[in-house]
Amino acid sequence: MGKEKDSYGQILKYTGLLGGVQVLSVLMSIVRNKFTAVFIGPWGMGMALVYSKAAEFLCSMTNFGLGISAVRGLAELSEKGDKERVGDYIKIIRSWTLITALLGFVACVVLAPVLSRRMLGDYHSTKGFLLLSPTVFMLTLLGGEMAIQKGLHLLQRMAVVSVVSAFLTMCTSIAIYAWLGIHGVLPVLLTMTACTLALNLRATTRDYPYRVNIRSLHLLRRGGHLLKLGAAFTLAGIVSAAADLVIASFISRTASPHAVGLYGACFTLIVSYARIVFVAMDADYYPRLSAAGEDVEHRNIIVNRQIDTLVLLMAPFLILFSLFLPIIVPLILTAQYMMIVPMAIYAMSYMYFKAVYTPVSYMALARGDSLVYLTMETAYALVLTAAVTGGFYYGGLPGAGLGLSVANLFDLVAITTVYRWRYGFRFETKVLQRSLMQYLLLVSGLVCAMQSELALKIPLGAIVASLSMWTSWNVLRRETSIVQRLRAKLGRSSNEE
Repeated sequence: MGKEKDSYGQILKYTGLLGGVQVLSVLMSIVRNKFTAVFIGPWGMGMALVYSKAAEFLCSMTNFGLGISAVRGLAELSEKGDKERVGDYIKIIRSWTLITALLGFVACVVLAPVLSRRMLGDYHSTKGFLLLSPTVFMLTLLGGEMAIQKGLHLLQRMAVVSVVSAFLTMCTSIAIYAWLGIHGVLPVLLTMTACTLALNLRATTRDYPYRVNIRSLHLLRRGGHLLKLGAAFTLAGIVSAAADLVIASFISRTASPHAVGLYGACFTLIVSYARIVFVAMDADYYPRLSAAGEDVEHRNIIVNRQIDTLVLLMAPFLILFSLFLPIIVPLILTAQYMMIVPMAIYAMSYMYFKAVYTPVSYMALARGDSLVYLTMETAYALVLTAAVTGGFYYGGLPGAGLGLSVANLFDLVAITTVYRWRYGFRFETKVLQRSLMQYLLLVSGLVCAMQSELALKIPLGAIVASLSMWTSWNVLRRETSIVQRLRAKLGRSSNEE
């Protein structure tokens, strides 16, 4: 039991550190989204989504997965404490990142007419996609600097950067949209990326000054393994970004950019705020899982603890979030976005399924099994595209929300089945039972959220939410030392008084 308590406790510790920071970031993003919705409306938000998805697609297409492949090697060197070799490895990472960033810039310039035609149905926005090229360049550089921080395990520094970045992007985006309105979409994307990149560069160059050498073939050759490992991740990123592009393009051409804006606002609503629970995955869980090596039993323990913790934290959050959506949407956005509430309710299962299968999906990354990772990502992207576009075609926005949930249910079944055969993954009985029980409570909460009668919705919803929270608290109290820590803190506070 001691090992289990330590495992749960470590997960909660880093989720608390980065999750607390994420809460501050989310609060600032709420303010930013509120003003954005007021200044540019759904149509403008739709255009912002189209441009941002295009930038992500081009970045994924040209960065060769360095943001993922660089973390593993850097973490291993950092563990050995050889600062000179770490500095040399960082120089290799930055050199290749700069090359791929330049490649992304050129790709954006060359593909601008194609993107305009495919995404918006004409060539009128070609200039806009041309102006997107500096954003693509900086996004790639940003991915490299964030990989360095993760590899060096600079969690506190990452937390500070996240908060300051959120504050600066909030202030600048509000100011630009207030000044330029819908014409501020591209300047906002550029400014937000530039601010975030500058802050991350400041964080990493404190220990390792920015040095590159893209003319040294010997240096670049030494980083060749990064490209080999990252190639499949690049293809997976392209497939995922392409799926998002197809979905946004389909909605835009079938309905309008206004509908894309509503879809994007809803997706942001359910994903951005729920991902608070996921923030410790890359920084803490990924390195721990990688360190387990070929020890199948130990690896399964790590994965099951992560699933259990995510489910216990996610289920009560999603239930409460769905019940308060009619209040949250006009508060965060505006009243004209109320039509996204049904879509959000239908899409809540999307995040729950993600909480269950994401820890399992990291097994391929931890083992460097890029082919399996690429295969699973491709299958998911195809199902996601079909489910969301089909759902939107037949059921509008609520249908798209249901499509998101169906696609993630497919991913949950597919990943757990394949990884059971490939890596020997097994659900622990108690983890599986708790996951099923919490999902039944979530479904009950969603049914309550759909009720229009407040006299029925409020008391029933309160009962379901209370049961979910009590279940989660009871397990965490039993499996960790959270109660003792709270008592110790309260005791210290009383003594200080």
